[in-house]
Amino acid sequence: MSKPISIIVAGAIGFAAIVIILVIVFQGSARIPDMPPDRSRYPEQALTPEEITVNVTPRSDGSLQVSQRLIFDVTDEMKEPLSWYIGGEQIGWNTGVGDGPRYYVLPQVGEVSAQELSTAEDSTKENPAEVGDLTVTRENRSIDDPFSDSAVYDFTREKQAGEDSQWTPGRHVVDITYVLDDVYLNVDGHELFVLPLRFPSGSNEAPSMRTVSLEAGGPIQCLPDHTEFDPDAECTGLDKHRFTDDGTRLTWSEETSPSIEAIGFAAPENMQAEPIDAPERERS
Repeated sequence: MSKPISIIVAGAIGFAAIVIILVIVFQGSARIPDMPPDRSRYPEQALTPEEITVNVTPRSDGSLQVSQRLIFDVTDEMKEPLSWYIGGEQIGWNTGVGDGPRYYVLPQVGEVSAQELSTAEDSTKENPAEVGDLTVTRENRSIDDPFSDSAVYDFTREKQAGEDSQWTPGRHVVDITYVLDDVYLNVDGHELFVLPLRFPSGSNEAPSMRTVSLEAGGPIQCLPDHTEFDPDAECTGLDKHRFTDDGTRLTWSEETSPSIEAIGFAAPENMQAEPIDAPERERS
């Protein structure tokens, strides 16, 4: 084969190889979804870095029963317990002219419990294997201002034999349940439940995929905190989010500090309690 022809053939082969590589890379990246699918198992290789799944059940007495599943990775030893900061959240201000008051939700937390689950292959969503209960302690911050005060809940794991840290490197799954009271509010004529979006979270080493599902009531609306009170059915303040068709399930990816600190939703029809007026604080 003459030298010019051999050069052309070699070039064609090289170009074809590049095309094949690009096609493989494109196909691989195209399969990465914006949102993870529902999964039925908890082995480490099948999970995203952090998932927070929250089921919310409105109760007729005006409180919310909350059940959360937290799945997170630890890449290095984590010597501190999991912590949860929960307190007052601003949910907009009066829509009247002038410097109207700011509205808040000041949730009262009770009945907090937590349990670690196994990540073994035989541990499933329907039948999770239990590892053990976590010790729950509460610390009240000494701030004499109910609008700025918050409680800190620590979830402590019993160390296993040979361990020197609270959370060892690898995948962890924790179930947390609690009740929120003083969250059924009348806000500027709107009667709705308000759920703060502060949840117990993991090591904060990776973005968090979060889902809130309602067992009753709805649809979900977002409550921006730095504007006039105006429930947003589109949740435009959340990036990479989606709803189910009936608006009772919201999923979003939280990679930076969100502009949404709480969501609201209409109460179901079986309510026995009346909503309380939303706490107000004058704008300074």
